[in-house]
Order: sequence, then structure tokens, then C-alpha cells
Amino acid sequence: MMSTSTIAAGERFAFWKEKILAWEQFSRLSIVAPPSRAFYGSLEYADLENLRLCKMKISGLTADRPQPRAWEQYSHALNVVFQVKGHAQFEQHGRTVLLSPGEWSISDTRFASRVSFAGDGVEQLLLMVPDAQLQGIPIQDDFTARTFSSEKGMGKLLYEFLNTSFAELPNLSEQSERNVTATIRQLLACSLLELLGDQPSTSFREALHLRARAYIVQNVRDPGLNVGQIANALHCSKRYLHMVFANKGSTVDESIWRLRLGGCKSDLQNPALAGRSLTEIAFSWGFNNYPHFSRKFRDEFGVPPRSVRAGMAKSA
Repeated sequence: MMSTSTIAAGERFAFWKEKILAWEQFSRLSIVAPPSRAFYGSLEYADLENLRLCKMKISGLTADRPQPRAWEQYSHALNVVFQVKGHAQFEQHGRTVLLSPGEWSISDTRFASRVSFAGDGVEQLLLMVPDAQLQGIPIQDDFTARTFSSEKGMGKLLYEFLNTSFAELPNLSEQSERNVTATIRQLLACSLLELLGDQPSTSFREALHLRARAYIVQNVRDPGLNVGQIANALHCSKRYLHMVFANKGSTVDESIWRLRLGGCKSDLQNPALAGRSLTEIAFSWGFNNYPHFSRKFRDEFGVPPRSVRAGMAKSA
């Protein structure tokens, strides 16, 4: 995380500009802040394999991206932007759109662009995606600098999953992070296909599976989480939910247990949690029976939870 909160008011914009331009993705931006307003900014970010997820809060600012040099156009990325608070004006390919809360848009780093934030304070959730991660989906020039709803359809599913994933990242194991990354890619692909009007016949099942996985991530610490609860939340039958997961090679219960076990393993390896007992950690992740947890943990990782905790202590 980086923030101007501890920087003297007169030095905040210079601090922010220096930090932002140090990022390779933003190194050639031309950034200007309105001289008449006090500037502030904060940016939380996390990398998930080749994806970068950011939460940004910022006052008024304008940023121009120049036309990339020839060799830069072969390695580009999409910036997927969800507007949470305030307004932002975005320009690309001669089109200008105003992003309001509840909307999202896409920009392509291969081309020049401009973004302006209103001075009343802006919050955005950003997903930076390398071109190689788009799973062959063509992004045409007229697809950028448009607004889409994040309050319905696949746009809503993508936004909610990104929001939940960002909040839970500190609690996820490496395997869980890989699962979350794969889900983000699938949700983005489905969102783009929906917008392109090229939805596969299995899109409803795919969307339901992704919604269910997002619900599990959000509620995995609830000891009562089960198939019935998920089905009720998603307004489908338990039988249909079982069928959707079976087509993906796992059961609903297996998805819940693996996420919980991955969270427990991550906590056991965290030196900051060395004072918490094995039972406390297990129960915090939704287990309510320690022998059952220990058995599941050994089956999943091949070692008992005590061994993982002991290994962490030796490496400290």
C-alpha cells in the first residue's frame, strides 16, 4: 500500500507522482493535478500471478498516456476499471465516456488515452490483465472507452468477486490464490463474451459455478456453510448445484474443505499467528471438530497440522 496520508500537504502530489511513475505500466504517463485543490491519494495493490488488482482513492487529477512506441505495442494489457465512488472521465480512440458509481470500463494500453478524476474524491477498483490472459477473446478498438453496468449480469459477478477476493487475500494459501486467479480469468472471459454477444451455450452453468465459488470464498469461515445454504443464496436447487460442480471435477463440499484447509495452512505458517492454538485456527476457518480437521488436513497435505506449525517455528 502507498498513501499520502503521512506526507506534508505541499509535498503530496510530488510524492504520488514519483511512486506512480516508478510502475512500469505507468512510467510514461503525464500527470497533472489541479493547483487549486489539496491533493491526496492512496493505493492498495496485490499481484495474483500475472494479474494486478488495485484499490485506489484519489482527489482531482489528469493523466495522459502517450501513444506507445512500436515495440511496446506487442506487449500490452487491458485495464479493467470499476467506479466505486465519484466520477472519472476517460478518453480513447476519439471517444469520451463518464464513469459513474455502478459502472465499469476497459482501456487498452496499446493506444493513447486520457483519464480525469473529479476533485470531489474518487474510488476505483482496477484489474490489470496482460493480453496473454484474455484466452483468445478479441478486443476491438470500439470495445474500449465504453461504460458497462457492474450492478447486473456478469459485470456484477466480476466486481463482487474482485472485491471479496481483495479483502480475503491475506487469508489465502498459495493454492487458494491460484484458484482465485483462475476464477478471475474465467469471470472476465465470461463478462467479455457477454458484452461481445458471443455467449457459449454453457454460459449459465459457467456463471452459476463462478457465482457459487465466489459465495464460498466470501462465506468460507461460516461453520454452517453447506450446499443448501449456497443453493438458497443463488436461487437454484441443490441437485442442480451438485451437477454444475460435478462437471468441473469436484464437489461443493470438496471446494469448501480445500479452501478452508488452505486458509488453515497459511495461518499455521504465519509467524504473526504463532500465539494462536491449532484449534483456534481450525475453528476460525469454519471447522467445529479438531480431530476431523486434523484428519482432513493430513489427507490434503500429507502431514499433520502440528508438523506445519513446527516447520514454521524452525524457519523463524
